Amino acid sequence: MSRAILTPCKLQQLKGIEQYAYQVAHFILQDAYLAEEAAKAALLQLCLAHKPFEGTAEELQGLAKKLTISASIKAAGSVSISR
Repeated sequence: MSRAILTPCKLQQLKGIEQYAYQVAHFILQDAYLAEEAAKAALLQLCLAHKPFEGTAEELQGLAKKLTISASIKAAGSVSISR
């Protein structure tokens, strides 16, 4: 039997920052599709991190912002390379 990656608590925390991650990505990328992909990548990275949910809500949001900015830069770079 496999273990669930997300506990209900982790899932609730991710849902709480999902819109924020998208807003950060969209501000950087100015493209809805790329922003969605960057936000998903950041949230997945946050989910898979060893201990991502310890700390305050502000710390979690700060970490999400950092990961979203990084994912957005990667997304922007991959678009400019492929064009």
